[in-house]
Order: sequence, then C-alpha cells, then structure tokens
Amino acid sequence: MFKAFLFSLLLPALSFAQTETDSITGSNVSAEDARIIVEHHNMARKEVGVQPLAWSDTLAEYAQEWADSLAKDCSFRHRQHGEYGENIYSASSSASFQPLKASQAWYAEKQRFTYAKIGEPGTARAMHYTQMIWKNTTEVGVGMAVCTNGAVIVVANYNPPGNYTGEPPY
Repeated sequence: MFKAFLFSLLLPALSFAQTETDSITGSNVSAEDARIIVEHHNMARKEVGVQPLAWSDTLAEYAQEWADSLAKDCSFRHRQHGEYGENIYSASSSASFQPLKASQAWYAEKQRFTYAKIGEPGTARAMHYTQMIWKNTTEVGVGMAVCTNGAVIVVANYNPPGNYTGEPPY
C-alpha cells in the first residue's frame, strides 16, 4: 500500500523526466510551453520595437540534442562553433519546473543592460537578454533535459544568431 502511495506521489515528477520528444515542437518542451516561451520572448521584443519571433521545430530539435548531451554529465556550457544563437539555463530541481522560468531569467538581465553595441560596457552581463531581443533574429526553438541529479538544463537556439561584437542589439 505504501509503495503504491509513494509511486502516485512520484508519478507527476517522473513524467517530466521522460525523454520522449513532443511531435509538435520537436523537443521535450510541450506545445503549450513553446507557445508561452514565444509569447514571452515577443513581449520583450515588442518593448524594444523589433519583429516577433516564430517557433522553429528545427531549432527545437537542435536545442534538444544539446540539452540531452549536457544532461548526460550535468554540465553547463555553450556548444562550440554552433551555427545558431544560444541561451542556456539551469535549475537545481525538476520539481514543478516550468520552461518559462528560463525565459524569465534571461529577460531579467534587462536590469543590467545599458544600451550599447555588443562588446561595449553595459552589455557583457546581459548577453542572454540581448540574444532574446536581437533585431535580426526571426526564430527560436527550445529543448530541455533532466540530469541524473534532478537538475534541469534548458537550451534555446536562435536564427539568425545575434550578439555580434560592434553591433547594437536593436
């Protein structure tokens, strides 16, 4: 009886950790979470007057591949020589984790941002935010994976990439 009760408590958390990809989004991010993430990005982009982003299944698959790779050893690093812009986020626990938290953390860097060209003072501590709002970026895709220790890795990829040294984000 106790085992059945314990299993029923753990079942919601275990369902999050499944590695099965969503047939709509191409990643472990649900269609609803993908919609919310794009909506949040577009709110940030509207504030600075740049075009909205669209979800890309191709970018989501690419992001999911990297999130899965990072989760194997619970590492946290950017893909070397990637062809897309990239933001990464990590949370210490998958319990009640929502992917929107990653987008909100990147957006929160706005507080540390002083409008300038990338590489100038005021931009280094806000590079996730500037990638979110990069003027020429048109697509985003997000993947996420759970490490063996229960931590969550979220990867967002952007096309075309942003954060070019010497260029303003918008």
